[in-house]
Amino acid sequence: MNKFIFLPSMRLCLELSLFGYFISYAVQPALAEVEAKGKNTEIIELSKFESPATTIDGLVSQSPTPTNPPATQGEVVRITGVKANPTEKGVEVILETAQGDKLQVANRSTGNSFIADITGGQLRLPNGDAFTFKSEKPLSGITEITVTNIDTNSVRVTVVGEKALPAVELFDDNVGLIFAVAEAEVATQPPQAPPVEEKPVTEKPQEKPAAQQDEPIELVVTGEQDGYRVPNASTATRTDTPLRDIPQSIQVVPQEVLRDRNVRNLTDAVETVSGVVDGGSFFGAPAGTRIIRGFGGTLDQSNFRNGSRDVDYFGLTPIGTVEQVEVLKGPASVLFGALEPGGIINVTTKQPLNEPYYKLAFEAGNYGLYQPSIDLSGPLTTDKTLLYRFIASYRGEGSYQAFASSKTTTIAPSLTWKLGDRTTLDIYYEYIKFSGNPTTFEVPLLSDDSFPSRNFFSTYPDFLSQEYTTQKYGYRLNHKFNDNWQIRNNVAITQAFNTRTDIFATSLVDDRFLTGFQLYADDGVPFNNYFGQIDLLGKFSTGSISHQILAGVDFNRNFNRINQLFFSDDFPDLDILSPNYNVPTPQLSLLLSDFAVTNEFYGIYLQDQIAFSNNLKLLIGGRYDWAGSIQFWQKYLNSQGKHI
Repeated sequence: MNKFIFLPSMRLCLELSLFGYFISYAVQPALAEVEAKGKNTEIIELSKFESPATTIDGLVSQSPTPTNPPATQGEVVRITGVKANPTEKGVEVILETAQGDKLQVANRSTGNSFIADITGGQLRLPNGDAFTFKSEKPLSGITEITVTNIDTNSVRVTVVGEKALPAVELFDDNVGLIFAVAEAEVATQPPQAPPVEEKPVTEKPQEKPAAQQDEPIELVVTGEQDGYRVPNASTATRTDTPLRDIPQSIQVVPQEVLRDRNVRNLTDAVETVSGVVDGGSFFGAPAGTRIIRGFGGTLDQSNFRNGSRDVDYFGLTPIGTVEQVEVLKGPASVLFGALEPGGIINVTTKQPLNEPYYKLAFEAGNYGLYQPSIDLSGPLTTDKTLLYRFIASYRGEGSYQAFASSKTTTIAPSLTWKLGDRTTLDIYYEYIKFSGNPTTFEVPLLSDDSFPSRNFFSTYPDFLSQEYTTQKYGYRLNHKFNDNWQIRNNVAITQAFNTRTDIFATSLVDDRFLTGFQLYADDGVPFNNYFGQIDLLGKFSTGSISHQILAGVDFNRNFNRINQLFFSDDFPDLDILSPNYNVPTPQLSLLLSDFAVTNEFYGIYLQDQIAFSNNLKLLIGGRYDWAGSIQFWQKYLNSQGKHI
């Protein structure tokens, strides 16, 4: 019997937003303490930079003093990097930008802190990510220097003195804005009086050097994210957008939270997110589903990986490859197609890094838990056009129940290839395998409302097993025509293959004997998902109104097939007080043979983010879908082998 369903549909969305008992051992070299949100992060390089001699008079004042004309309304200048270079007098902090003349700078002092607020700019890495610059104790008398985004249109430079207000001078150069910070001894040095001894009038008095050249300056610079705070997300709009500009409810679980909580799977990662609960796990495997705002189920397809549809309930998701998790609550069908209206969970994976990064870890715990893991990344070429990352781990553990155990293996290599100044290709592969005897969840309740011993295994372990394998691979290609227009293409393929034997009792007799055992076994069930997408992203203005438009087309096909499903109820009773698990292999009956389901989805979508002003923005989008489903079965039998 074949069945085909054709379902055309159309969605339109108009949204207006107004704003006014566990031991862990880990070894991680300090060679590269850089890991920022699954994106490339740079360790600042130090180089000599000579600055002109100027004074600080008139710069440090109690009231803000603009030094440059304000930026054009709606235009935000990108500051693509921050460098700290030692000089003869101290250190220079350079804010790299080609549009420094469009920034407005206002400075003030509070106690021992010099603060400069820069309006019209944002700290953005070349790949578009936000970042925070921080240098601790770079000079004598200076506690720290920080540069950070304070909102979507402002950057703050803070220089904290140890005992007194630091001396800071500002320059505007072709490379960007330069803040020159002097050592405390140099800044407070009084003028030198001429020597008393007689010397020719034309000879200048000897001065004390500003800094001892034979004493090196120790400068520690780090690039880091701002704790748990994540200002931007891409799930709702498929663009890197500040959360304040997105009318939907989005909650981001960053890497810092995943690491500090030491989560074990995706469900653990989102258990602190409001409105999200566990929808059922897959017999202890790192798979399952989540219920968002009351919607979800076994066949729910709200799992996404880097914006692409991922496996459903039956696929594995290794937490070791996850950089952060974004939860979008509410309808999301405009960009993602047919979904439950509760929302989606989008996993952002760890990406190759620009600088060498090495991490070796070993974790151990009770019930025989042990998990070695490695995480390696860095450039493969001297010009850093080819980057790699390799993540691998093995996890073995027992259980409080006898016979229960599991093993999980993860291997995940990835490459980033910079084909040019404007073209980037990301290639990835993940292999995850979970096997073992799961913990039994069917616990008999005795007549006195008590339970058997906690370590009692309530079924026959020789007939209980599982093995799940998931492979994920694909690519992401991004080409920028210029600073405003780019085209993106990505393909994501997931192939899961699961085999399982499950046996359980259906009743309890005389508070002692478990009876009515039934066994279900399959000889392999594939769950495959294929997703492809191409879209165009552009920015332009119509007068004083700015637009960010997104137009694209996507395709999704998922396939599920059961080749053979067997059944048996030929098992003896199990004595709770004196269990005998050695029983002969029963006669199996064919229950189901050759059943398959194929679903296909095609969609085109258009979205426009309109900014009338910094505090008034409109998000509008529409989508048109084509959907088809094919179901096929060859045999469908009951336990006696008769057709139903």
